[in-house]
Amino acid sequence: MVLKKGNYMKKLNDQLLIDSYHKAIELDLDKKFILVLEEELKRRGLPLIDQKDKRN
Repeated sequence: MVLKKGNYMKKLNDQLLIDSYHKAIELDLDKKFILVLEEELKRRGLPLIDQKDKRN
């Protein structure tokens, strides 16, 4: 079964998307997956905040 990006990404609320993005970076998941999350964050106009930036 092939999922289209738009179908399942729209079901994530903003906070879950942000949390998923940060966790994916923390776990060093596949770069393509992280890029998909980044694209969705940009599409929604949400900030891309590096984990190091959050701690300062």
